Amino acid sequence: MELYDAIFYRRTIRNYSNKNINELLMKEVKKICSDITYLNEDLKITAHVIERGHLIHFLMGKECKVKAPHYIVVSCNKGEDYLQNIGFAIEKVVLQLTTLGLGTCWVECDIKREDIEEFVYYEDKERVYGKLHENKVLSEDENIEEEIEDEDEIEKPCMVIAFGYAKKEEKLFELTDAHRRRKRIKHISKKMDRKWIKILNSVTVAPSIKNSQPWMFYNYKNRIDVYEEKPKKGLEDMSKVSMGIALRHFDMACEKYDIDVEYQKSDAKKRLGKNYYISILEKI
Repeated sequence: MELYDAIFYRRTIRNYSNKNINELLMKEVKKICSDITYLNEDLKITAHVIERGHLIHFLMGKECKVKAPHYIVVSCNKGEDYLQNIGFAIEKVVLQLTTLGLGTCWVECDIKREDIEEFVYYEDKERVYGKLHENKVLSEDENIEEEIEDEDEIEKPCMVIAFGYAKKEEKLFELTDAHRRRKRIKHISKKMDRKWIKILNSVTVAPSIKNSQPWMFYNYKNRIDVYEEKPKKGLEDMSKVSMGIALRHFDMACEKYDIDVEYQKSDAKKRLGKNYYISILEKI
């Protein structure tokens, strides 16, 4: 299966076989996770592959609604649009795993950094512990978050991806628009040029929290302004992740159809009940 096709055939898998994936496949997963891309270069997003899924089961306890043999813990420092960037970065990972025949599921994260530091390596650990503070070197017994000047610099677990072989009764592939309620293109966009319709087809099948599909695209002069419908209370973070996922679908479709685009913030107008996210400009 081609990567672009996975957009339309991937489905969320919540029931997994207890069988571990083989060594060669795990090596490929790690390679994929080591080469992620996103828009805000000031962020540090890392996808940590956790082969021993029982560690995540233990840490999440009763909150672990999806039990898989393996997980990816996604960590990031806080910065502009960091949740959207996580969605943008990791959706491609999820689709790449789909092409390998692996099931995947986005899982909200309730894991603290200190709980996984024993088996997850953070590049900033040495920098933080070795930072001079009041003419002394921080010891490992001291609290990183209290000692560092800006807590937002610290990478923290933000999202978890469950993955593995799906149980036999689970359908790994299925045309997304055939089994899910999806908004039509005219309901997620306004005044769009016809050439963008085939691009938006990929956005209509993007996964989102509670199937909310919070994105709206407005064609404005020479650019497209993207907005997020204000989410319900308690869904704010995952809605932002969903926005990043949708933008990745848009980006992959542009690549598929040889449309060169760039993303930037603009002086977009305020819209009632919506939050401005980003603008898309076609490179001429």
